[in-house]
Amino acid sequence: MILKNKEMRIKDYIVEIIIPIGICILLIYSSEAVYYTDTARFLKGSLLDPPLYSFLIYILNLIFGNYKSIIIFQTILIGISIIYFTGVVSKIFDLEYKIKIIISLFLFVPIIKFYNILWTEPLCYAFSILFVSFAIKLIHNFKKKNLIGLTSFTIALLVTRNQFMFLYPLIIFLSLGVFIINNRKKNILKLFILSFVLIFLIHNSAIILNTYIKKNKSENINKFSDFKESLTYYSTGPSYFIFLDSIYVSSIEDVKLFKNQNIQKLLINLFEEMQKKKSLIEFYDGRGHFAKSTYDIREYSQELLWEFTENENVSITDLRREIYITLLSKNFFTYVKHLFKKFYDSTWLFIFVPFVIFVACLINFLKYKSRITFMITFLSLFVLTNHLVVYLFGRVQPRYFIYTDILFLISIFLFYLICLQKIKKFY
Repeated sequence: MILKNKEMRIKDYIVEIIIPIGICILLIYSSEAVYYTDTARFLKGSLLDPPLYSFLIYILNLIFGNYKSIIIFQTILIGISIIYFTGVVSKIFDLEYKIKIIISLFLFVPIIKFYNILWTEPLCYAFSILFVSFAIKLIHNFKKKNLIGLTSFTIALLVTRNQFMFLYPLIIFLSLGVFIINNRKKNILKLFILSFVLIFLIHNSAIILNTYIKKNKSENINKFSDFKESLTYYSTGPSYFIFLDSIYVSSIEDVKLFKNQNIQKLLINLFEEMQKKKSLIEFYDGRGHFAKSTYDIREYSQELLWEFTENENVSITDLRREIYITLLSKNFFTYVKHLFKKFYDSTWLFIFVPFVIFVACLINFLKYKSRITFMITFLSLFVLTNHLVVYLFGRVQPRYFIYTDILFLISIFLFYLICLQKIKKFY
């Protein structure tokens, strides 16, 4: 009897045993920081990025005197997030220990490749798992502490990586769904509104403060940054990436659309160079072409834009906006085709499948107000909004999708597991 109780206790805490062992093995194997090109931005602190990761590196390096500390911290945090998420879904769906092991390993395996890289990916991976954990808890059972957890990790993601701007519409969607599930109680809606306001204020305050501090440190100033904008995600976000796309889908003949002779000269210079490098859509030769072209356009246009704005005394953001609005007004359908190519050339299944599931589950939720269908609807939209942001405002790279796609696959796994259990009971 005692042996059976011990066996049951081990099964109950199997994830809490396996994941720490896996974390220890990884850190024993190597806790040395791995550096990539983008790493320099986080080590020095950049106006291109929100401040949390750079601040964390600075504090831990100040305390421990090395970058191993940040690797250890982010790896342990991932382990904690996996344990917490597995515990949440296990409690809600009453999962067997074998299923818990599968889920935890499914979440653990991806970190083997990037746990020790000085990038925002490991930290955001942990935050996204915790964000989804509290979202699921809120949908299952609305409690203030769950809303506080969701709010905290939403802010954490926003002040770590600009990519998570898609969380704003997602939080609105979540609040409406939870409001409906809980019979439209006004106090719930009020709490969500308060949460949204806090997220907005803290996020933007952190960005403004970071911009102010970095502007006053000459060693952190990048010559090609636009310091006339107060919010970095505004000056380096939509205008920045849509500008790159607009150049890519256009041609030198489109220069005639501009009345300003100086803008014409700038664009003629840019298009001639891109034609030499075969970095326009007319030279498309398959996967990877846009990624290379984005780099070419970005690097070559920086100096041209900077010199133009210095001479004309205009904002770089305003200049980019004028250029992409004019070019896309003529090449809009080419641009739309280009967006479809982006997802077709990368991970198109993670647009098509989540979209179909989103529509089906949303219809079911609006009819039956089921918590499980809203969970799947929410996670489908979580994937779709992330992909949409990447396709619209950046280069498509698989590492940008780890925050959403893995959790979506787990939700499908759990959904079908529940369906199979119901079928088994029926027969």
